[in-house]
Amino acid sequence: MVYHFILLLLSTCTVVSDRAKAPRQPIDPTQHPGTGRSYRPRLRPRSLEDSTEGFPAMVNALEVMQSEFWDPSTSTWSAGIDWTRAVFSTHVSATLSTIAKYQAGAYQSEIATYFDEVVAFYGGENATSLTQQKYDDMLWVILEWLEAIKFVRYYSSVDSSFEGNHYVPEFAHRARVFWDLASQGYNTSLCEGGMLWTNQLAPYKNAITNQLFLTSSVGMYLYFPGDNDTSSSPLNSPDVTSASLLPMKAHDQRYLNAAIMEYQWLSTSNMTNAQGLYVDGFHITNWTSTTSIGTGKCDARDESIYTYNQGVFLSGVRGLWDATGDSTYLTDGYTLVHNVIAATGWGAKTSSAWAGIGSDGILRDFCDVDGSCSQDAQNFKGIFFHHLALFCEPLALDNQQAQDFVFTATAAKAQDHQSKCDGYAAWVRHNAQAAYRTRNQTGVYGGWWDVPSRSRPRQPVGASDYRNKGIPQNRIWRLPSHPVVSQDGMNPVYNGSSIPDPNERGRGRTVETQSGGLGVMRCFVQMEEKV
Repeated sequence: MVYHFILLLLSTCTVVSDRAKAPRQPIDPTQHPGTGRSYRPRLRPRSLEDSTEGFPAMVNALEVMQSEFWDPSTSTWSAGIDWTRAVFSTHVSATLSTIAKYQAGAYQSEIATYFDEVVAFYGGENATSLTQQKYDDMLWVILEWLEAIKFVRYYSSVDSSFEGNHYVPEFAHRARVFWDLASQGYNTSLCEGGMLWTNQLAPYKNAITNQLFLTSSVGMYLYFPGDNDTSSSPLNSPDVTSASLLPMKAHDQRYLNAAIMEYQWLSTSNMTNAQGLYVDGFHITNWTSTTSIGTGKCDARDESIYTYNQGVFLSGVRGLWDATGDSTYLTDGYTLVHNVIAATGWGAKTSSAWAGIGSDGILRDFCDVDGSCSQDAQNFKGIFFHHLALFCEPLALDNQQAQDFVFTATAAKAQDHQSKCDGYAAWVRHNAQAAYRTRNQTGVYGGWWDVPSRSRPRQPVGASDYRNKGIPQNRIWRLPSHPVVSQDGMNPVYNGSSIPDPNERGRGRTVETQSGGLGVMRCFVQMEEKV
């Protein structure tokens, strides 16, 4: 049996429920962080064999993330950076949807409190700054506010007193403005299509930006409710002067067309390795300027492997099934999930050996084992599990579930999808249990779930690992003018190998590792509930 690193409770601690004992009060944005928050989640050992234990553990992960890292004085997670904060907000909204779906009555106070914080983050988000950042950073914002809209839509249907619809126009407008901005990164003059990562560097067409464009575009088609705000500013402020936009209706075909176009490019881009995992992306050989584009082809592949590059694609192809009913999209998703699970060593005779993206059946990024994960990389595994959960949601069976714009499945098709996703449940539980064991005495999750492991992986040949080591200073990556490019979240991290707790090395336990714990716990609950 693989030995697992287990955090012991202090002998003086009293074991209590993961649930708060007193009702949570609405947030006060003027309050100094920490004051007025007497509740501190306490650890409770759980085996996580099923959702009866997984559900309160999921709620506890949310409570810890918000009580430990949310700053009500600034309406943000102050230790995060812009794109990771958008992901935290996404996790909060998605978790609220799960709570509302299965135990809304028991957690009514928590739903109100945490939705208040999502609303507060609409004002706390650095929206203006994000409009000038990389295209992938912009695309996370779209998914964030679409997830909030989805929660409001569902919870409003089960609680008539909920007034969240008041905020939907603001959420929708921000998603629409960021889609308009990010879609400018789609480029056909190089590689015959595909999204650029940024226009601030030499051309690089990477997996995450293209997957995000796929899933955000189909998400806009499915969930965007329309927008009558004609301002091109993401701030929804009458004091902001900006160019005018035309009103946009819900379920506009341009979004679905963009998603299909992106899928067609991505699926023929040769961006997967021999194990069927997405590598990071492509440079263009001998490109030096817009007038000297070298081969003009995506022919210099960066072999870096990151967990989140295996996840975002899943919600994109699931959305395309919902929009079209074409089973090819689901088949592509099943194949990728199978490849990921196999590459963690799940079911292998020598499962402790590094298998491509994990070992012992546990998902890992390369940087986990030596504590060198950057702020970016600490966010990755939770993203994978968030999008796996979206992919495995039950297929709609009738018009009431589907509404007019979602394809309805036959009973046989819905059962087939459920059966395939049921086949992933044991692996998801295994990962949730591993993540759960990394919590410290205040309930904060660590980032290295497979502790300890006998395997010490290395990135494959041809991998820059720029997400953990920074953007290389060479002509493959940099523009001739060499402008200053933000590397927030990608700065190298130097670990302390002598620290007894492996999850306190490097950046240690952070809001990013906590959101990762929340992501895998929600996926576990979704898999176990099965409805």
